[in-house]
Amino acid sequence: MKIEINPSSPVHPYRQLADRLREKIASGEISNQLPSITKLTEETSLAVGTVRRGIDILVKEGLVETVPGRGTFVVDRQSSPPRAAGSHKPPARRQRGPTRAAGLPQHGHVRH
Repeated sequence: MKIEINPSSPVHPYRQLADRLREKIASGEISNQLPSITKLTEETSLAVGTVRRGIDILVKEGLVETVPGRGTFVVDRQSSPPRAAGSHKPPARRQRGPTRAAGLPQHGHVRH
């Protein structure tokens, strides 16, 4: 697969990469798994951070999802509702420890 990035373009390279990958997903040329970050850096001569930034755009658009240690995969558009570009669910709130039991002092100190 050939992905060309125009270094003289006014469009940032990470955006060009996101655009090219989006086109390849839409055309069906990429239907399951994106090339690895290492492969994309070799093919495009872009830095790892630039490639990650381009992929992050597609993640935020809901086109792909990254599975740590496995790769980046095209989201099955038929089984999940499409998201509007630029929108994403806020991260789930993590619960911090046990909830305060009734009768305990406000400052967390327990008298013995």
